[in-house]
Amino acid sequence: MQHDAARCHRLFVYGTLRRGMALHAHLAQLGAVFEAEGRVRGELFDLGRYPGARPVEGEGNWVTGELFRLRQPEHDLRKLDEVEGFDPRAPERSEFVRALVDVTLSSGTLCRAWIYWLGPNAGGSRRIAGWDYAAWLARREPV
Repeated sequence: MQHDAARCHRLFVYGTLRRGMALHAHLAQLGAVFEAEGRVRGELFDLGRYPGARPVEGEGNWVTGELFRLRQPEHDLRKLDEVEGFDPRAPERSEFVRALVDVTLSSGTLCRAWIYWLGPNAGGSRRIAGWDYAAWLARREPV
């Protein structure tokens, strides 16, 4: 995993790590630089205080988010693994798992980036309608 981390400097975020969201400060502290908006093949789930996404194939299944460039990928991903509850030594017990994904940028360009998907044993039965967690939050009725 560390060898891969050194090669990929990009991270795609779709939930609370996005700009203006609750955990974005973690990316800001690492000096991550916003590059573009984009989307990945997948579907979103409401986990309460944050979302999770799972990869899916097929038309109409997208998750909207933001692409960031990490300054020190190996170091930064270790820190973000802690934030996301990912243990590379025990991915089957992690709420989220880190993987490489193809991101379609708003310009139409494709690139590779890290993403934190919901782990195989994590919850996530309540699907979020639409592709965009931030837009869904803005429409959601207060609890």
